[in-house]
Amino acid sequence: MLRLIVTLPFLIVLVVFAFVNQQVVTLDLPYIFSGQSSLAMVVIVVALVFFLIGGLAVWFAELRQRRRARRAESTIRSLETQVVDLRQQLANSNAQLAAQASLAPHGQPGSTTYLPVTQPPSAF
Repeated sequence: MLRLIVTLPFLIVLVVFAFVNQQVVTLDLPYIFSGQSSLAMVVIVVALVFFLIGGLAVWFAELRQRRRARRAESTIRSLETQVVDLRQQLANSNAQLAAQASLAPHGQPGSTTYLPVTQPPSAF
C-alpha cells in the first residue's frame, strides 16, 4: 500500500508531463543511438529504465534477506527437533530411575532411592 502511495503521484506527474511536452528532440548517443523522438517518450523511457534498475536493486537486496530467513528457519527446525529428542531422553531417563528405585530394597544400608528429575518449584 505504501508503494502505491509513493508511486501513484510520481506516475500522475509523469503522464501530465508527457501530455504537455510533445515537442520533438534529437537524441545523439555516440556509437549507440541517434534519432529524433518526442520529449515525452524520452522522459517516459528514461523513467522506465531507472524504475527497472531500482526494482532490480531492491530484488537483489531482498535475496540476501530471504537467504538469511531460510537459514534461520532451518536452524529453528533443527533446534525444535533437538528439544523433542531431549525431552524424550529425559522421559526415558526418569522412567529408568523410577524402575531402579522400585527394584531397590528400601531401608537397607547402601540402598539409594532415586527420585525422578523435575522442575524446581517457583518462588512465587
